[in-house]
Amino acid sequence: MKLHHVPGSRSSRVRWLLEELGVDCQIEGYKLGDPALKSSTYLAKNPLGRVPTFEDGDTVFYESGAIVQYLLERFGDGRLEPPVGGESRALYLQWFHFAEATLMPPMGVIMGNRFVLREEDRSQKALRIARIQLGKALGVIGSALDDAEYLVDDRFSAADIMTGYSATLLKSVGELPDEPKSVHAWLARLAQRPAYQVAFAGGFGG
Repeated sequence: MKLHHVPGSRSSRVRWLLEELGVDCQIEGYKLGDPALKSSTYLAKNPLGRVPTFEDGDTVFYESGAIVQYLLERFGDGRLEPPVGGESRALYLQWFHFAEATLMPPMGVIMGNRFVLREEDRSQKALRIARIQLGKALGVIGSALDDAEYLVDDRFSAADIMTGYSATLLKSVGELPDEPKSVHAWLARLAQRPAYQVAFAGGFGG
């Protein structure tokens, strides 16, 4: 198996999970903006020219959430997720998908208006709206963590990997507000995990 990985990118979710599960996997590392990601060889694997891309024999696919779920199904043996049909499964799925459905869209607007778009194309109004949306989303996470250490059943799960990565990215670019304190405490707990430390050892961008 092989993971195509840029430190600090969404592929960090996959790297983190691999370490949590103790799964041996080749890591093909790149730097942010690496021209190798636009090569014909790589584009044949992932036409978007991004990471993560995951290879397992003849199976080649991308999207971090899909790879995380695939690895749980293949190697999880019931670890890091409630059982299908279990009482907590719906809540787990909610937080698993909260990362990309709720946190990352406004984060994309912020990143675009801070780092990607030309100055004349940037919108302070869009930036303000995105920060308001993020604040509301983080407030929801904070409420869930007020009386719990983790998002589901007060136990670490892949939902913490998915959504924890998104919050970690916010923090890395200075977009994580001081409140809620419970979110900061949660991120501190996640950062103490050895698998997290391996996944983020390269910082952000390589």
